[in-house]
Amino acid sequence: MFTVYHFLWLGVSAALIAGALWLLRRRRPPLQRVLSVCCALSVASELVKALSVVEMVPSADGSMLLPYIELQHLPLHLCSIQILLIFYARFARPGRGRTAVLAFMYPTCLIGAVLALAMPSIFSTSLPASQAFAHPLAYQFFLYHSMLVVLGAYIPCCGEVELRPRHYFSTLGLLGALALLSLYLNSMFAAATYEDGELVSVEYATNFFFTYKPPLPIPLTSVGQWLAYLAVICLLAVALVGLCYLPVFLHARKKAAAG
Repeated sequence: MFTVYHFLWLGVSAALIAGALWLLRRRRPPLQRVLSVCCALSVASELVKALSVVEMVPSADGSMLLPYIELQHLPLHLCSIQILLIFYARFARPGRGRTAVLAFMYPTCLIGAVLALAMPSIFSTSLPASQAFAHPLAYQFFLYHSMLVVLGAYIPCCGEVELRPRHYFSTLGLLGALALLSLYLNSMFAAATYEDGELVSVEYATNFFFTYKPPLPIPLTSVGQWLAYLAVICLLAVALVGLCYLPVFLHARKKAAAG
């Protein structure tokens, strides 16, 4: 993170995002077609990720090797969950449910992917910086998140999704529910050590939604510090999603004032 290789990837990602948005703005394809492309790219991305991180690990008795994907690579981060939402939005019938999902995807794809590009966790958990342009996982990470930025930006610009102020609150509600679920998932997948039935340590824990620890190397040494950290990320979510929905609120206010 924050190495020369990281900044090079940021430059590549920025160029791809700018080029894709320019092309979409010029051609104005229907959202359905854009979602179809995103479906294909998402499947390709997940396949590349799975095949590039799978390891052959010895069985307990050492008699054979078994393929294994480490828990942090499970598609349970916010950006990975977008794959399911992309498929739902592509194949669901038009209606309030589909609109609510697209309204959720708009800020979470846009903001979540931008933050992921700015603070790529793969360089601290999966890859050394020297392999930033030599390992398929780096290409998968930066290209997939660049696609999410483009999709998130295009949802309000395509003119096919009627965003309303209530979608701000439904987006925060769904985001909060997923974050709460991540607390249970992170504990479920943790490698905890017990002695005489008492929890003494945790050797490894996933960090889905970054609800267990910050993406930056900031140690949390007490429940109070962790709760303060959760409060900070909740406030950031409220503010950043609100920033995305500010034009929606202003448009609704202007429309109400006009009668």
